[in-house]
Amino acid sequence: MNDLKTKTILITKSRLECRKSLDLLIERGAEIIYFPTIKILPVTNSSDLNEAITKFAKFDYLVFTSVNSVEVFSDIVKTKRLDLSKIKIAAVGKSTADECASAGFSVDMIPSEFSSKGLINKFSELDLINKNILLPGSTLARGELNMGLSQLGAQVFSVPIYDVVENDLHALKNEYHHIQKKHPNIFIFTSPSSFSNFLKLMNVTDIEKFFGKSILCAIGTTTEEAMFDHGVLVNIVPETFTIQGVAEAIVKFNDVSHNIA
Repeated sequence: MNDLKTKTILITKSRLECRKSLDLLIERGAEIIYFPTIKILPVTNSSDLNEAITKFAKFDYLVFTSVNSVEVFSDIVKTKRLDLSKIKIAAVGKSTADECASAGFSVDMIPSEFSSKGLINKFSELDLINKNILLPGSTLARGELNMGLSQLGAQVFSVPIYDVVENDLHALKNEYHHIQKKHPNIFIFTSPSSFSNFLKLMNVTDIEKFFGKSILCAIGTTTEEAMFDHGVLVNIVPETFTIQGVAEAIVKFNDVSHNIA
């Protein structure tokens, strides 16, 4: 068993968001830099949202694609006093399902592959003809899930309920200086936005030079593809698309390859 002492690992989330998911790395001796590159701004007063609330009782399924969507929507449920007792809820993965449980939402469906593709495959097992699906999410959400569910015959109502914006560098100034002094051995990126915002916050102009021999991790295939679009090759993508899954994959990578510089 190879430890991770002297290794510095950066993750683009806050300490609170990671909770105990990185304990495995900390137990191995790694130093963690928490560098949340995005901020979530709820969008709770839009015509689309108001329409969805008005017709909420007509929806057959409620689909959550992120922890953030659950957090924001749970506030909407409380404020608008929505009744979730007759609607089936799908979560894209374990972390999202856990957040649903914390919010008091009962999850009926989790795909085996924690991704939009996984959700589409799971829904393909059902008859979605003329079924109404509410899909609350980010203003930056890709249309893959919407399109996939529509092709299965569903009436999909996508509602942006939060905006993803770049975090304030002033709030991260200590972490920023730490990164400048002690370049991380491992970078964990948790979404396409977290990666692109990291490049902006750190003013990265030469990606290849900046990352050098560092090990790059993407929490899932969507993030991996976004990084690849920037010309970045990802070293680690976990089998389970969660932060804990990333931690386990890093330990496995280190044990097998002894390759973390």
